[in-house]
Amino acid sequence: MCIMLTKPSRELILDAAESIAREQGLGALSMRTIAERTGLSVAAAYRHFAHKDALVEALVLRGYQGFIAGLEAARYGLTDRAERLATTFRYYLSFWVRDRRAFEFMAERGSTKNGLSGQSIAEGSFGDIPQDVALLLRDLPPQEAARVGRWTAASLYGIALSFSADPQRPMEDLKEDIDSAVDYLVRAILAKASTGQEKLNSDVKEL
Repeated sequence: MCIMLTKPSRELILDAAESIAREQGLGALSMRTIAERTGLSVAAAYRHFAHKDALVEALVLRGYQGFIAGLEAARYGLTDRAERLATTFRYYLSFWVRDRRAFEFMAERGSTKNGLSGQSIAEGSFGDIPQDVALLLRDLPPQEAARVGRWTAASLYGIALSFSADPQRPMEDLKEDIDSAVDYLVRAILAKASTGQEKLNSDVKEL
């Protein structure tokens, strides 16, 4: 006797939603188009997701969890803070360059959800990048370290956006640009950290 194993309907709905978003953008998503793609009823889609926004949030969360799992694997065993940060930046940029359509989807969503806001960054929209930056800037006032973390996240987003703007450019051609961007960002943060250390040493001497 052969037993057919199938995905739960919730996963089928998310798979279909991702396919539609990649092919046509978020605007094409609806419970009806998902029902047509999956063969499920519209009512079945609504049983899992009360409305379109709930579906999009679940889709984003699923993608984010995959992003974080890959990031943790890339950084496994790294203890040097600067090396860990460089690896994080390289993974971030490489991830989105390899999947430019997904980045366009995220950018489309971010334009309506204030994706670069301080709140979204604090909630983890960029993983732990702001916190890792703050660790390197521990000699700066906490508010300034937090600002630099936010500027770093915004810079990474902008760089990824510029890379994804040319879908015909192969990944190999972008490798040097990614390395250059990572080097620039890490050097800028280390220079800021050095300034903080010099200020701290100066304050100590005056005591």
